Amino acid sequence: MAEKFSTPKTSLREAINNASGPVALSNRVLWQFAPISFLLVLVSNPSRLSGSYLEWALVAIVGLLATLAVLLAFRLTLLPSTPGREPKRLVTSIAYLIAGLVRGTSVYLTGAALGIMPPGEFTFRLIGGPLFVYGAISMLAIFNASRIRHEKTLAELEVEKAELDELRGGIRERIRLQRADLLKRVQNVLTPVVDEVKTQLQSSPSELSHRLRDVVETVVRPLSHDIGKGSKLDEEVNTISNRAALAKTKSRFPTRLSLGAMIVPELTGFATASIAIAANAINFPDAALQGSVISLLAVYLGYKIVQTLFQRVWAPFVVALLFSIATAVVVSLFTGLILLQFGLVIAETLLLQFILSQVVLTLITFYMQFVRTQRRDAEVEMTRVVSDLAILNSQLRQEVWLNRRRIASILHGSVQAALYASAIKLAKVESPTQEDIDSVQQDIASAISKLESGEVGETFEDVLQQIRDVWDGAVEVELPEMTPEILAQLESNQVASACAAEVVREAVSNAVKHGKAEHIVIALEQTNPHLLGITVTNDGQPLPAEIEAGYGSSILDEVAFTWQLENRGGYTVLGAAIAI
Repeated sequence: MAEKFSTPKTSLREAINNASGPVALSNRVLWQFAPISFLLVLVSNPSRLSGSYLEWALVAIVGLLATLAVLLAFRLTLLPSTPGREPKRLVTSIAYLIAGLVRGTSVYLTGAALGIMPPGEFTFRLIGGPLFVYGAISMLAIFNASRIRHEKTLAELEVEKAELDELRGGIRERIRLQRADLLKRVQNVLTPVVDEVKTQLQSSPSELSHRLRDVVETVVRPLSHDIGKGSKLDEEVNTISNRAALAKTKSRFPTRLSLGAMIVPELTGFATASIAIAANAINFPDAALQGSVISLLAVYLGYKIVQTLFQRVWAPFVVALLFSIATAVVVSLFTGLILLQFGLVIAETLLLQFILSQVVLTLITFYMQFVRTQRRDAEVEMTRVVSDLAILNSQLRQEVWLNRRRIASILHGSVQAALYASAIKLAKVESPTQEDIDSVQQDIASAISKLESGEVGETFEDVLQQIRDVWDGAVEVELPEMTPEILAQLESNQVASACAAEVVREAVSNAVKHGKAEHIVIALEQTNPHLLGITVTNDGQPLPAEIEAGYGSSILDEVAFTWQLENRGGYTVLGAAIAI
């Protein structure tokens, strides 16, 4: 089944603000208003009054120019089309009404001068002009504001997605270069030292024990600490991960729409007022107010009933479009029947014009809702893209952290241990044999080679077992149940596995050292296709009101997508999400 596209609910406040905002008198709106204004005069009058189409075209042009002159005057003074301008509801309403009055007066005077406008039309023009301008400009402003917002949303998303694509394409290479740079730094420092050690092993091995200890203290240990610190790349990745994002892709064409959501009774009813009130003044001169109230209520209730009944009915685009047109026709006929019940009969010509006007208004509303549906879809896509960006950057932080820590750990552990062990071995013998020398050389070479191999080390399961074994007899540690899915993901992602292991290791260690915990429970949960949830609960001392950030929290900041530490139900709970 085709995907359903959700349409956001219409906000009346947003509509009012858009109708009185900077878009209202923009060039885009005025250009769209021009043909509507011209055609309304040309279509609605020749069949009802005397005069040729050429004469009425002249009337339409004069009316349009007069209307635009007033609107442009307001735009140049009180209502500038400056982006971001606050809505001015009262001033905008006054502008619409004055422009409408000028329009109605100019249309009447021009028609009267040509001999095609009867004296009785003056009142109709004074009523109809302001209502038409108010309704038409407002609808166009609402429509265009929605469209502009949609275009802005899409443009911003396009930029973010491009940046995301660039990030995905380049960050891996930068991480590789970072690792190569770290290895180069290590090699530049260690190679001369190792060469010196090898030379001394051959020439004066008895003096080498002290030198090896000195190398550990003055070279290896400081270097491991230095590499273990952050880098500019870390800062770059963290900066990227903290960006806020709005998104855009090529807007998808909605394939299934809610029939009811494409109907907006409030907007259609408002726009109808600019037509119905003036028309009723002509059709029912003795009952214009009654006819206007009845017709507007009938229009609103008709659309509202359809909207409510078909809100959860989904259909393809073409069906939804035809349904909206059919709704406009049915509501128009329904309105005519209601008026008839009150003894108010609409002339056939006016009824056809009313049906046509409702179809046009419904199509405009349909398009507005269609655009809003696309915008909602783009915003959903934006959320997904931003989430992907955040997860990706969490993974990148993991890699950056693991690159440093892997090399620092090998220096601090294997290399340092090999040099210390060699020093101790040589110190125990007065005259080292060749076998002793070969053994020391092999130990040092083996430790150094680990820097080149970049081996990750233990698996996540190995680390969990080590944790329990280390604390066995001192603290009870309950290990989590490992589902085949979680195991498969951790096995396929060594970086995430190492980071998850570090989170658990640090959580257990802190629970014992700082909380004096005796019972610790570790739990795992797949909270998201790309996120592994880790929960470590302990029965230790509750957390103090204020916690100072330490080494453990810095690790969590680097390797976890999100994390929190809190007191919960008499227990201390660490919750962390790892991107996998």
